[in-house]
Amino acid sequence: MASTHPFNPVMHCCAVEPQAVNVLATRIITEGMYVNTSLFTAIPVSLSDFEAANSKLTNLIAQAKGNSNIIKTRDEQSGIVHEYMALLLIYAHTVCNHDIEKIILSGFDASNQPQPAVPPPMPVITKIIEGKGVGTYKAILKKTERKKLGVSNKSHSKGDNRYTVEISTTPDDEASWKIVLESAASTKLIFTGLVAGKNYIRIYGINSAGKGQLSTPHLFIPQL
Repeated sequence: MASTHPFNPVMHCCAVEPQAVNVLATRIITEGMYVNTSLFTAIPVSLSDFEAANSKLTNLIAQAKGNSNIIKTRDEQSGIVHEYMALLLIYAHTVCNHDIEKIILSGFDASNQPQPAVPPPMPVITKIIEGKGVGTYKAILKKTERKKLGVSNKSHSKGDNRYTVEISTTPDDEASWKIVLESAASTKLIFTGLVAGKNYIRIYGINSAGKGQLSTPHLFIPQL
């Protein structure tokens, strides 16, 4: 008897989620239908076009930190990659025909299955304040907006993300960054180690999908 809830390929991401779009597109290219061409023989988007569009999105995501112009371009490019994936999704529906093994080979997620985690988005430090303990400080992050994106079946939550805090007095020297806090919740970013003068703080999140983007370094001068 056929299932009343058959499996279908789905995206589990919207055009306004550039990081999630980039992760899914990369998976389709490196593990999905562009690899399994004996099954997917008439892919409607050429590999060169799709790969170029997603590579551009990858670069824009890396460049978007604190740059409103790049952020706008990044979001527009996310829309382009998402449109390509919409065409690929229609094609995957036809080829996979509710077969979950074929859906997995397409690179898309399967309906009735939880959405896989993606690395945390780039944190935005709004301010640094003094902590309750002597010599302690606390980083405050911008709250993530909960937009109504029509995305369902998510398996991960904000609570899965743990954050690392790094500090430096010479931010252009990558080797100078020192970890002062690891595996902390976003609301408990309390650390020590600041010195007199200019200090720079940066933060990134980690979850089961890997390391997220580094925040833009935040300048802070403590009152020591």
